[in-house]
Amino acid sequence: MTKAAAVLSAFILSVLMCVTAFAEPYVDTGILKLVNFAHRISADYVPEMVRFEDTSYYLNEEAAASLSRMLDDMEKELGHAPFVVSTYRSYERQEQVYNRDVNSAVENGVDIADAIKGTSRYIALPGASEHQTALAIDLSNDGSLEENFIESEAGVWIRENCHRYGFVVRYPKEKEVYTQIGYEPWHIRYLGQPFSDILFENDWCLEEFIAHMKRNRYMVWEDGENIWTMYFTENPGAVYDSNTMVSDTNSGGYIVTTRRSGESLISVVDGAAKTRKDMRIRLYAMNCANMAAGAEDEQAE
Repeated sequence: MTKAAAVLSAFILSVLMCVTAFAEPYVDTGILKLVNFAHRISADYVPEMVRFEDTSYYLNEEAAASLSRMLDDMEKELGHAPFVVSTYRSYERQEQVYNRDVNSAVENGVDIADAIKGTSRYIALPGASEHQTALAIDLSNDGSLEENFIESEAGVWIRENCHRYGFVVRYPKEKEVYTQIGYEPWHIRYLGQPFSDILFENDWCLEEFIAHMKRNRYMVWEDGENIWTMYFTENPGAVYDSNTMVSDTNSGGYIVTTRRSGESLISVVDGAAKTRKDMRIRLYAMNCANMAAGAEDEQAE
């Protein structure tokens, strides 16, 4: 089987296996929710959250567990790790943070229009902040949020390794044209697997990934252990098995993702090859029988 055929088989297999006898109506995970100036969330949007370790910070449960593992591994490898300075913020809290920064600039003599422009480059408008999703985290070595975080040992480690734990550096310097937010090496966003790996390997920001999915409609991603099949749809009205997750992108559609182990696909491909071989054997046997029968008829005549 060619690579293209294997990829197509994986996609068809995943779609066919989405609906099973044990299927349930989908639950929107919201893990791929795009939140920015153009794609906002309502003031009353409050996600499900858990408290992050023994702190006053709250996060998406999956993100909290992955963040704990990542910081523990950093501590073991580097001997130290940055600490969390911000996670979930309500719409109202974001409004306070935004207005405080604008007012501070104005009090220091900055024109109101320039104050708003300067604030908006680093602090999202209420409803446009990822912090309201409980999937975003700000990290710091000393309590400050500065670009030189990337120059620290922890900043370099985060940039190169956070994708292994499901996170991405959300606002890279070279992606401001897409994100409309200035460079923030301290701000990470939880996406989970395989999405964090996809963004890291392709050097994409979340806006670019979702745009790719909307243009191309589906993608197959292999990570050595699993084969992930993703497709974009405006209406995920179906039931799916436990290996399938659905997330609203907050940009006009949903991404449906199915995970299959590499071994299961190999088994299916091998099984298909065996079936074809068995069919060839049966056809050969039938041809031989027909030829023998034809010969007997000729002799009888």
